[in-house]
Amino acid sequence: MRDEAYPGGPDERLPGPLGWSGGRQTRRRYRSPPVSHERAILPPILMIVFVDTLGYAAVVPLIPLVLSGQGAPLLAVGTVFAAFSLCQLLTAPLLGRLSDRVGRRPVLAFSLAGSVAGFALLAISSAFPVVLLSRIIDGCSAGNVAMCYAAVLDSDSEDKRRRAIPALGAAAGAGIVAGLGLSAFLAGFGFRAVALAAMLLSLLCLALTLIAVPETRRRTSPGLKISAALRIREVQRAVVFVALCAALQAAFLLTLPVYFASALGLSVQATTALIALIVLAAAAFQVVALPRLLRRVGVATTAGLVLAVALCAAAFVEMIAGGAAAIVVLSAAVLTVAAAALAPISTLFLAESHPDASGGVAMGLNTSFATIGQIVGPLIGYAAFASGGSQVLGLSCVALALCCAVTLGMGRWLKIERAPDR
Repeated sequence: MRDEAYPGGPDERLPGPLGWSGGRQTRRRYRSPPVSHERAILPPILMIVFVDTLGYAAVVPLIPLVLSGQGAPLLAVGTVFAAFSLCQLLTAPLLGRLSDRVGRRPVLAFSLAGSVAGFALLAISSAFPVVLLSRIIDGCSAGNVAMCYAAVLDSDSEDKRRRAIPALGAAAGAGIVAGLGLSAFLAGFGFRAVALAAMLLSLLCLALTLIAVPETRRRTSPGLKISAALRIREVQRAVVFVALCAALQAAFLLTLPVYFASALGLSVQATTALIALIVLAAAAFQVVALPRLLRRVGVATTAGLVLAVALCAAAFVEMIAGGAAAIVVLSAAVLTVAAAALAPISTLFLAESHPDASGGVAMGLNTSFATIGQIVGPLIGYAAFASGGSQVLGLSCVALALCCAVTLGMGRWLKIERAPDR
């Protein structure tokens, strides 16, 4: 039998005198077994997502305070964040398409270089024009997380993809919590210190990309163009589902501080600590339970179950206004965990919506449509809370969850319930 480790068989005869074969001496030619490329890609990608999100979460919450302290109107503060979102909305699919052509690694490096440049500008000056330019540069190059997702989705194993995507979401959640803590710690040293820390963290991510991240793109055709992908009915329904899930998550999570302050009368520090604990619980769920659920019942069924939990929790939020503190916290925690879990679920839903939708284009569209939801969601959440407190907020979350469920039901015929690879 031919030995797999030795392509010439276990014994390979050395050539005899004058080049003739058949000499007595033999040699064993060793070839090392192949290393799992998919196993090698996940640790550095997880580290990049965590560190990159940590830097972003450290500096961005301070921008409104810095601009307001300089006398900038609230419209100017909103313009800064809107500029970032608009640039990300427009450029994310283009960066995804580019990664299908040139590879994930160079586009990820370009995106991280944009983050370094953006944070460097914030460290130089906190004047409104500089801050606006910083956010535009960072938004135009905002393909960091999308490229990390695309690199993981390049795996041939469906089971590994369904385990890795929730892990990336959990890494991002942990990065947000750590970033808020770092921001609170460095805020006393001034905004420049926080911006410098974020720049150094982005430089660390760039170094990790250049040193530890291998190229994962398959050497095949670059796949569908963006316009062609958006003409596929399955992809259309999947991107709408992504936008609605992002809107539900943003509508409740970004309104959570004022909800807790109103319902429980907590201080800013207590509210922040409570939200951090809930976010960590959501991250733990995505690491421990969500991959097993995806492996056993598939993406669409998991999405339906999580949406059912979100609907029940949102209904409790609507019904228990002024109720016991424990019930308020429990219902908010369950809704937060469910809404956060919908982010990786909707990402997988889009990634597996159609076999011709390549990873780069799919993740670019995922980022773009999630951005739409992140723009619309806070408007819905705060408008609902301003008009009727927690009751109307709960009703708005119920309505968003129902819209997600209807979109999911319309797309149930999508072929995403394949058994995991063995």
